[in-house]
Amino acid sequence: MSFESWLVFVAVWMTVSLPLGPNALNCISASATHGFQKGLWSVMGVFIAAIIHMTLAVSGIAAFLTANPVLFEVLRWLGVGYLAWMGVLMLRSKGKFKVEKSVEEFSRWQSVRRAILISMGNPKSIFVWLAVFTQFINVGAPLAPQLLILAPSALAITVIVYIGYCGIGLGVNRLFSGKRKMWFDRITGTTYLAFALGLANADLRRA
Repeated sequence: MSFESWLVFVAVWMTVSLPLGPNALNCISASATHGFQKGLWSVMGVFIAAIIHMTLAVSGIAAFLTANPVLFEVLRWLGVGYLAWMGVLMLRSKGKFKVEKSVEEFSRWQSVRRAILISMGNPKSIFVWLAVFTQFINVGAPLAPQLLILAPSALAITVIVYIGYCGIGLGVNRLFSGKRKMWFDRITGTTYLAFALGLANADLRRA
């Protein structure tokens, strides 16, 4: 892969990673509610899920899911249910959580697990990895050396982007308190429900 092609790939993957979605919202919420460090553990969960998605895409599981609509629908509705549950929790929080208390009650594993579940609940991510990677892989060249360039680059960009979202969450925590925090939680909860509704109505196999 030429340096110019790599730069194009970096630009494309940055564009794919930046839009606000369930993963970004989770990192913002985790950092705002439980502190920046817990937000970083959410990034770790996104990173782990990204590795899984990438591995599944490269191994051809995307084609398998497309050919098995029942399994695909099961995964999709599990994701819908989890996002909806997260939305309800945020709507019921009433802005009562404080970082000093939540940091102790919310473990690192909970942060990682929640991020993994949110990310894995959207099968579309597998198709995103597959769609982007196939645009930059030369089928006439050995696959492994190309993946050794593309995979670390994509993962690094993903981590950087979501660390940035954690930084946004830290700013939210400083700006929003009391009634402001309550409204932030309501907006976040409503957004989670909107993501769940969007995932429920989407035909992801056409992505």
